[in-house]
Amino acid sequence: MTIRRRFTLSFLGIMTLFAFNAGVYVWSNGRRSVAVEDLRRAITREALLSSVQLTLNDAQKQIGVLSQVASEAGAAGASPSEKVQFANRLDEAQRNISEFRNLSREGLTIREFENSFRELSKSWRLFYDNFGVNQTKAIAELAIRGDPLSRLVIQELMPRLQSEENRRAESAGENFRAASRISDRITFSIFLISMVVALTAAWLVARDIARGLTALKKGAAAVGAGELGYRISLAQRNELGDLAKAFDDMSGHLSAARQELIAAHQEEKRKGAALATALEELKKAQDRLLVQQKLASLGTLTAGIAHEIKNPLNFVTNFAGILKSLVADLRSSLISQKERVDPAEFEFIEATLNDVEVNAAKIREHGKRADDIVKGMLMHSRGQRGQMQLSNLNSLVSEYVKLAYHGLRAQDIHFNVTIEERYDPGIPLMNVVPHDLSRVILNIANNGGFAADQKAKHAAPGFKPTLSIATRNLDKQVEIRIRDNGNGIPEEIRQKVFEPFFTTKPAGSGTGLGLSMSYEIVVQEHGGQIRVESEPGEYAEFIIILPRT
Repeated sequence: MTIRRRFTLSFLGIMTLFAFNAGVYVWSNGRRSVAVEDLRRAITREALLSSVQLTLNDAQKQIGVLSQVASEAGAAGASPSEKVQFANRLDEAQRNISEFRNLSREGLTIREFENSFRELSKSWRLFYDNFGVNQTKAIAELAIRGDPLSRLVIQELMPRLQSEENRRAESAGENFRAASRISDRITFSIFLISMVVALTAAWLVARDIARGLTALKKGAAAVGAGELGYRISLAQRNELGDLAKAFDDMSGHLSAARQELIAAHQEEKRKGAALATALEELKKAQDRLLVQQKLASLGTLTAGIAHEIKNPLNFVTNFAGILKSLVADLRSSLISQKERVDPAEFEFIEATLNDVEVNAAKIREHGKRADDIVKGMLMHSRGQRGQMQLSNLNSLVSEYVKLAYHGLRAQDIHFNVTIEERYDPGIPLMNVVPHDLSRVILNIANNGGFAADQKAKHAAPGFKPTLSIATRNLDKQVEIRIRDNGNGIPEEIRQKVFEPFFTTKPAGSGTGLGLSMSYEIVVQEHGGQIRVESEPGEYAEFIIILPRT
């Protein structure tokens, strides 16, 4: 039986008991009302009878007094007001007797009493009417009729009637008490029965519910602890039994799902291992691409150097030593012929030799510069990490911007971009890694020159491709700005330019590693910042901020 049906039947049973209790209460209340009405009638009759008796006693005393006066000579009669008052008292007694008869059951005593009182009332009225007028007739009426009737009424019928009414009043009171006792007992008994039935039904239902809830609680705790094989043994064919069955089904599904999850976890671990292997291969491929990028940068540098520095470098290597030897020989010869040479001529020749020595020093300086460039190129090609060195930042930026320009020009003889330079002379020597930072300048300048040149190929006549370079001293930091007036970088891809393998150049024109390497060099190696600002169709500007410490 379901819990709902149990509750319904229990409720109906309790309501039936309450209805029965209400019916018994109505019945007992009816009996009590009847008993109360009988008791009220008995009390009213007793009161009426007492009033009649009082009236009779008073009237008898008054008649007795008047009878004694009437026997005396010259006695005066009653006044009209006294007669009216006496008659009213008798009429009131007659009404009380009539009301008493209406409230009582018909009987010989009440009829005899009423008739006798009526005759006694007539006799007393006649006595009063003749009193003082016809004393003989008054006394004869009293002696012949009044006294016998008064004894009959007052001494015989009245006590008998009072005795009957006392018995009736006692019977009515006993009936009222009996009805009250029966009603109270029945009501209390039904209340006790209803309470016992209600408590029994509630206990039975609560026991089944508590048993089911306890089993469900244990099952939930077991499943919560991981015992998915736990089953609830609840032999109840109600909602709790259905819930226990659903709970067992859920546990079974959870157990199956856990097995599937374990299998899926093992599969994910296997896939994770495969992914880790693939990631390692990807890192190796990235390293290879980095090497390729370095080689590409080296090729660009080599092309520029071969085109622009080949002749100065050959001049240095081929004639620097010869020039030094010639100057030394010429100075020795000049000194040996000093006596023969005109002093003015000697001074001119010596000044010329000094100029030649100065030029030779310049040649050595430029040769050293070319040698440094070649060394840097070699370090790039070998992937070596440089050391921090105090460097002239303006010179480094200017030098590698020009190298980027010449490298692009070596690849395309039609390449032509105007370079605008604004360097802050207040920038002190900076502690940087020159070879790595030069790679950043080279990559950004290369990209800027390429973008400006590409726009020039499709722009209207009069467009002047320009690459602007500027440095600025910011007290504790130094700022480098490299700006081109190319097509710019759209907003949707601006945040991706520093990601590895991302490039905006056409396929085959870039590896997508230059800016990612530049980001690592500036941010991770030098502790600086790098960002890009752009207006699509107008410009793109890379801003590098390096700390001075």
